[in-house]
Amino acid sequence: MGKKDRNTPRMAFASLRDMPGTRVMFWVVDGCPYCGERHLHIAGNLRMADPGESLGEYPAPCDPSRTYEVALTPRPKRKQSKEARRKARRDGKDEVLDDDKW
Repeated sequence: MGKKDRNTPRMAFASLRDMPGTRVMFWVVDGCPYCGERHLHIAGNLRMADPGESLGEYPAPCDPSRTYEVALTPRPKRKQSKEARRKARRDGKDEVLDDDKW
């Protein structure tokens, strides 16, 4: 780990959840970049607060001297189109299987 890496905050991907029976929302970081544990950060009231405003840098509860940036989880990549899958399947049929590939 270099010196620059020690001072820059790492990314922590979070999901928004609400506390059952209350109006409180939390950002849940399932895997802390420092300790790997689950941490909670208050996102606000369910009815009046905008949870996107509470994203940003937070001190890590496991080590308050270090910070991480709470961000939304990235969206999954789109699947290949039907034509691309068909083309890949056709290209695979043209291959001759040798004893080495079998």
